[in-house]
Amino acid sequence: MIMNKRVAVITGAASGLGFALTKACIQQGMHVVMADITATVLAEQAEKLRQDAPTEILAVACDVSKQDNVAQLAKQTFAYFNRVDLLINNAGISGHLAPIWELTNEHIHQVLDVNLHGVIHGVQQFLPLMIKQEHRSHVVNMASFYGLCSGSQMGAYAMSKHAIVALSESLYFDLKRLKKPVDVSVVCPSFANTQLLANSSPAHTDKLHDMMSALIERSRPADDVAEHILHELNNKVFYILPDKEVKDYCEQRTQAIIAQTPPHEHSLEKIIASLSKRAAPIN
Repeated sequence: MIMNKRVAVITGAASGLGFALTKACIQQGMHVVMADITATVLAEQAEKLRQDAPTEILAVACDVSKQDNVAQLAKQTFAYFNRVDLLINNAGISGHLAPIWELTNEHIHQVLDVNLHGVIHGVQQFLPLMIKQEHRSHVVNMASFYGLCSGSQMGAYAMSKHAIVALSESLYFDLKRLKKPVDVSVVCPSFANTQLLANSSPAHTDKLHDMMSALIERSRPADDVAEHILHELNNKVFYILPDKEVKDYCEQRTQAIIAQTPPHEHSLEKIIASLSKRAAPIN
């Protein structure tokens, strides 16, 4: 049993923003529990970090869409470290890029099961244990820009991320009302250079998936986003918006709601609409 230092639990930790957050937590002197569905990659990444890490790293294979997996993750975490200071519900997938009427129920359920129910499972399994601790702890739910605005081709993803924002707000009010020693934050980044689309093959053969992947590869480095997130967590910020343009999108969306006009077409939607047009097959 390892004691004394803070402990962070991060889902989806083997790649992308989850891996960047893992490195950032280690740099801040935390022990880390890395959880991911890809057991082989997880083991390789954990071993790579252990070579230089001054703290302990526990790797746990976990499918966050399955409640029993997350229950086992919580059990292993407390058995090994006997505490949790930071729970980052980060695991997520984009799902297929297509209009909602072209998605099957299976496509939609897959996105909701991982993105939304993965967060729900994390909260349900860890929070009762975190509440019992004598020290304050922090739950962080990874939403997205698409949790605050929407766009074409991203219906299932946007639904899941909107729900995470609502879940986080409700969680904040319940914890505050009941005076529980747990803080909450919800993170709404724009695109970062991650493998967001890697686990989601195209719904049908076209160029959009590859074009979107190329766009994401040119986005802000995940390490920069992770560093910003931890800085805001240290300041107990609830809505964490790593990218300035997201604030602009929120303001424009709110103005459209108040004015009762159609949804504002933000700049990212214009880019995706343009890519969709270029990727469309020629009849």
